[in-house]
Amino acid sequence: MVHEPERGRERLRLVAGGRRHATAAARQPREAAQGATVRVRLAAVTDRCWRCRTKVRAIVGVLVDPALTPDGTGFAPFEAVAAELAATIDERALAARGVGPLRHRDSPGVAGGYLANGCLECDALIGRFELEDLLHEHLQGGGTHAQLDLGLAVELPASARVGIGLSG
Repeated sequence: MVHEPERGRERLRLVAGGRRHATAAARQPREAAQGATVRVRLAAVTDRCWRCRTKVRAIVGVLVDPALTPDGTGFAPFEAVAAELAATIDERALAARGVGPLRHRDSPGVAGGYLANGCLECDALIGRFELEDLLHEHLQGGGTHAQLDLGLAVELPASARVGIGLSG
């Protein structure tokens, strides 16, 4: 962990390698991590668009080295990395896998809207509450996070908040 006096708390850093490497790297100065990236794999669920009924896939999170997540699952939710994904990922790569664009969308249930998935055909908002329910049902039915692997890896800045309290 690295103590940040200006914030008065400690935080973890994303690094390549296992727990031993993560612990050693966390002791290094913050400047050493500048420009570093972390490789993530996109995790998605499949559903039907509420507007046009087209089969859609939507990103629900990312898969990372389990040592980088506090619960050891290797899964970080979409909200933790949404901004970094939207800024990094090529929409054509998403479209090739049946995933619509990631962008800020208005929502009647969330004041001010949020970064969200959209339908590939009609660009309708695919709501995060629906996606959270689909993810929960998948896991409760005995499914795993690894089964949701979309087959697309992305390099995100190490400053991405991958569910472990990193500042964005």
